[in-house]
Amino acid sequence: MTIYGSALIVFVLMALPLYGLLLTSFQPEAVIRSRDVQFLPATLYLDHFRSVLAPGHIVPIREGIWNSVVVSTLTAAVCLIVALPAAYALSRLRLPGKNLMLGAMVSVYFLPTTIFLIPMFVLFVSWGIDDTFFSLVLAYAGFILPFEVWILKTFIDRLPREVEDAARMDGCTHLQVMRHILLPLVRPGILAGFIFAFILSWTEFLTPLIFTSDIKISTVALGMFRSTIDIQVGQQAAAAVLTLLPVALLMIVFQRLITQVLMAGADR
Repeated sequence: MTIYGSALIVFVLMALPLYGLLLTSFQPEAVIRSRDVQFLPATLYLDHFRSVLAPGHIVPIREGIWNSVVVSTLTAAVCLIVALPAAYALSRLRLPGKNLMLGAMVSVYFLPTTIFLIPMFVLFVSWGIDDTFFSLVLAYAGFILPFEVWILKTFIDRLPREVEDAARMDGCTHLQVMRHILLPLVRPGILAGFIFAFILSWTEFLTPLIFTSDIKISTVALGMFRSTIDIQVGQQAAAAVLTLLPVALLMIVFQRLITQVLMAGADR
């Protein structure tokens, strides 16, 4: 009973701010700023969503969401292409210093992000690729790849080696084993890796804030509401809901798979 009670408390604490955000996005500005709080609105006011999605809005949320979709999708694809062979090598091959490499990748997340961002920005400027999709994808992939390798390696570790050994006895190379044996068996891990890379790219704020000026990203565009003279709370809430929506849908649809990945190391 204590476990269920604690879970209920955690759920309420997490759900209330989200419900408040959703409620604010569907209420007129006059109601939002009044003291008459309505926890169950009588009507759904959609003008805030129409305003923030209208062409020429002062805060380019629509452009930012589209750019975020492009950058996050490219980042997830690049991470999978690089991480899959790396995870296979760390899981199956006898590499000298393999444990040291795994430890080095994990240790990246113990360091502040700004340690890497400033040198990367200076390097990208010297290469002439600053303020481009390519610079964002390259930066995102650098931060996400260690986690991506860990996810895929966890799935590969659980596969029986006998199937791969039988394929090698039939004359398959490592690349053929990966293509014909590994890829079909590790599809859930590939999907999980793509989802996590997409979400981590989508929610990043500091990197696009530093790396871009002309390219609008949804998280940075959302922060632009604070720089306007008269903050429209309802429009800001609507923009936040639109920015949150893709991640929320992925979390809901693939909840079981995401939970499986997060708990993957519990039994190791």
